[in-house]
Amino acid sequence: MDLPDAKNRWGLGEVLRLSWPISLTLLNSTAMRFVDGWFVAMTGPDASAGQVSGGITAFIPESFASGLIGVLSTFVAQNYGAGRHRRCGQYAWAGMLLGLVAYLVVVPMAFGARPLLTLLYAEHTEAVRDAEVLYFRYMTFSMILSLWARALAEFFYGIHRPRILLVASVLANAVNLVGDYVLVLGNWGFPAMGLEGAAIATVASWALLTGILMGRFLSGRIHAQYGTWTLRSVQWRQIADLIRIGWPAGLQFTIDVFIWTVLIGKLAGMFGAEQMAAGSFAMRYMQLSFMPAVGIGAAIAAIVGRYIAQGQPHLARKRVHSGVALAMIYMGLCGAAFLIFRHPLIYFFIKYGTESYTPEQITTIMDIGSKVMILAAVFQLFDAIGIIYLGALRGAGDTLWAMTVTVMLSMTAVLGLGYATVTWLPGLESLGPWIAGTFYVIVLGFLFAGRFERGAWRKIDLLSTH
Repeated sequence: MDLPDAKNRWGLGEVLRLSWPISLTLLNSTAMRFVDGWFVAMTGPDASAGQVSGGITAFIPESFASGLIGVLSTFVAQNYGAGRHRRCGQYAWAGMLLGLVAYLVVVPMAFGARPLLTLLYAEHTEAVRDAEVLYFRYMTFSMILSLWARALAEFFYGIHRPRILLVASVLANAVNLVGDYVLVLGNWGFPAMGLEGAAIATVASWALLTGILMGRFLSGRIHAQYGTWTLRSVQWRQIADLIRIGWPAGLQFTIDVFIWTVLIGKLAGMFGAEQMAAGSFAMRYMQLSFMPAVGIGAAIAAIVGRYIAQGQPHLARKRVHSGVALAMIYMGLCGAAFLIFRHPLIYFFIKYGTESYTPEQITTIMDIGSKVMILAAVFQLFDAIGIIYLGALRGAGDTLWAMTVTVMLSMTAVLGLGYATVTWLPGLESLGPWIAGTFYVIVLGFLFAGRFERGAWRKIDLLSTH
């Protein structure tokens, strides 16, 4: 039962109760990638560079479906708030069906990985390309697992039961950690498989995560309330709803992933594997910073959706402000840590595998990596603002505007300004594109905040036609 507004105040406790399991879940997922990157870094800069560019390139086609499915929690939360519990399960199945279709469309790309990656990254060495192709194929073939896990996660976010995801993610992370230790480095009698071992460990952990979530989704207790056994009850209008509201979110997510792929893999990659690896090491820490904020944003989306369905948009707005405060505190602290400890943080990735690097490579990685960490410290607070307000807009169904602004700004601020720095200010090396990325994050945060505060989202009614 909701407390009266006077007692609820800003609803900080409510935001915390829902967001901390989601944030820790996403932090676990990020930690999985961090551990992968750490183990792979011990094998040398080529594998590290290939893992990042191959992995993020594989995620570009997946990101559209992932972003589209990401609005599932909006519909689940609004139907949950309106007391239409059976429709929550139907929307979850609709999301999984869309994920399956997306997988069947994208998976053939795995067979053309080498010519595709050669076209995209002609300047990369053959050693980096071999690593890119290997990791791209593993991530593409296993995409169905991550898409179904995303759909199930959005369902549990929408019904305000995120703790099952936290438990599942901890177990999946444990599998990934053991798999990396055994397969990447070759322990317990297994051969050292390097990057391929990391890919196998990641796929195994995703399989476990998806299996646990599906088991919970199909449990008798959840079915009794949400009708999760009735796949055939899914209606075309529910799939259409996800497409109608989700395609702008999917395109926005795709563009966002694409521009960071270009920044790290293409623009930074023009200056060699060492500089690309340095940026990838810094990005690992950025993910540890912004993913918990994304968790708060996911909680805010579910809370906003529920309060809109209950006819209390004023409470939704207050919860958003609480979410912004939480995210800014966390990411501000991360930014301070990036600035103060930038040198040991970057060195952490190479200290246990220094024999795989030359002294010149270590010098380059330390220099570029620490400077990228300074840039990351600069944009942390603005990133927090943008992440939370984007979650709020998504919870209200205001996705088209956010997509349009993201596309326009990314093309000008990241691609345009990034290429300009490479062309006219080559002395900045890979820091030029990172400066462009910093500008993009700052401006986007202001734009998302302004959109929500102007209140256009109050006019959107996702439930009126149902």
